[in-house]
Amino acid sequence: MEEQEQLRRVLYHAEHAECLTYFSIEGKFDPDQITAYLRIAPEQVRRIGDRRPNGEPAKTALWRFGSVSGRSTDIDGQMKETIRNLLPKEGLLRQIKLQYNASLVLTVVPIVRYDEPVPSLAPSLAVMRFCLETGTELSIDLYVSCPDDLTADTCG
Repeated sequence: MEEQEQLRRVLYHAEHAECLTYFSIEGKFDPDQITAYLRIAPEQVRRIGDRRPNGEPAKTALWRFGSVSGRSTDIDGQMKETIRNLLPKEGLLRQIKLQYNASLVLTVVPIVRYDEPVPSLAPSLAVMRFCLETGTELSIDLYVSCPDDLTADTCG
């Protein structure tokens, strides 16, 4: 019997889909200045010179906020939740971008199994307007995993 014939049909399992969204600012600045300027406490900061996971010193600072994760397929809803507290700060974010030549990024990281439907990754007009008004880039890092009962060779 061929290997393909031995594989059983795998049904769609949307309960395995996960997604993480967050907003970050990266550049040459002191993260404490960004926190004071925005009056929002970040979830994570990295200072210039801090050691990265690979042991190298960071050449840029990082200010991260608004992490939302879950098994929802409402990715736009997660993006809206991430930026909700930043909407009244659009002018301040533009200033930070200009003053520090910083990168502002709204990151979306969906993780799905190969046999599952990919959630809609289209941002709403509200999310696109926020990105346009603040100069925020949208980064989508899609990860597709193989079910436990199949090998990487048979997934794709």
